[in-house]
Amino acid sequence: MAEDVVTIQRTKLSLINASRSMSLMLDKLRSIDATEMANIRNNVKNIDIESGAIENDKALELIQEIRDVDVFNFDQDVAELIENIESSQATLDNYISAFKRLV
Repeated sequence: MAEDVVTIQRTKLSLINASRSMSLMLDKLRSIDATEMANIRNNVKNIDIESGAIENDKALELIQEIRDVDVFNFDQDVAELIENIESSQATLDNYISAFKRLV
């Protein structure tokens, strides 16, 4: 019985450590998201400003193609990943609570 309690405690601690790691991942993703998205917005703004001075039709077509394929839209992927981690973390928290009730 005592060994069972120790094993349960170790499992609970592993779950808590996993939850903390997820929190760290979320913090890093949010930081990357905010900083990098600001950089990308500035780059897109520069492209828009510079395209006003371009007279070459081929270059203008290429710029329009870039806009059409939305190569600068990274926001959704990061946001979705953050949501998945938050959901996993909430589930993990439920298991941590269940383990706490066991000992």
